Amino acid sequence: MSHRALGIYREPEFSPGKVAADAAILDLVLTELKREGVETESIDARAYAAGSEVAGADIILAMCQGENALRRLAEAERAGARVINSALAIRNCYRDLLAPGLARAGVPTPPGALVATGAALDARALAGVDLGAPVFIKRGDLHALGPEDVQRAAGRADAEARLLTFARRGIRFAYVQQEFPGAVIKFYGVSGGAYFSALPESGEVPEAAVRALADAAHTAAATLGLEAWGGDAVLSGDKFAIIDFNDWPSYGRVRAAAARAIARRAIAILSRPRSAAHSI
Repeated sequence: MSHRALGIYREPEFSPGKVAADAAILDLVLTELKREGVETESIDARAYAAGSEVAGADIILAMCQGENALRRLAEAERAGARVINSALAIRNCYRDLLAPGLARAGVPTPPGALVATGAALDARALAGVDLGAPVFIKRGDLHALGPEDVQRAAGRADAEARLLTFARRGIRFAYVQQEFPGAVIKFYGVSGGAYFSALPESGEVPEAAVRALADAAHTAAATLGLEAWGGDAVLSGDKFAIIDFNDWPSYGRVRAAAARAIARRAIAILSRPRSAAHSI
């Protein structure tokens, strides 16, 4: 029996500077699935959100992030479609839900808190955050859409001034996260043990650190409900902290290998009984 897969591209507004790169990973996954005999179709997220008709799909490969598209995606899931990633998992990567999700996963992550941008910082709401040391201010609704959405602040006064700039832009909440100094590592994964890679900005990552980061990242992905994912970590000596987590990134330098892994994961999900479709 032939299976059908529907790919939904990410909205351009959620993909600043990466529209082509985000489309490329989805196109590669669809190509891999075609090679395995899966019928494929793709659609623009806006058209999908607007209710454009699509053929019935056994699995949906969703990069969309907008509210309307996620609402329709959730409806498709309730009707029995299997999805990479689910609407809830995608929403879990919005900043307001991401930090609590990482905390539930119990993975190493710097202290932080969601705060209102138009008010003075309240130390009681920032338990564990040292405002005498550098912090990062991140927009509190979506993931970063541009460089101005993540700002480093050197102490309370600087942090409050930067929060006001967010408020002037109409962003009501921001996430204040303690800086974790060290070397930044980009990591990419596919759940089910299908794939993991860690790419430092420079040098190499010790093998033991890669294993520990892989374990933590897979745990976080399972807690958030993600199948295709990536993020940022900072390594300092033998310790690391996950500072960001994203649903279905463009996979950059590892795109071809990641596309094969996502296709394998999709086929594995298709082979399960529907009742087990979303187990990790």
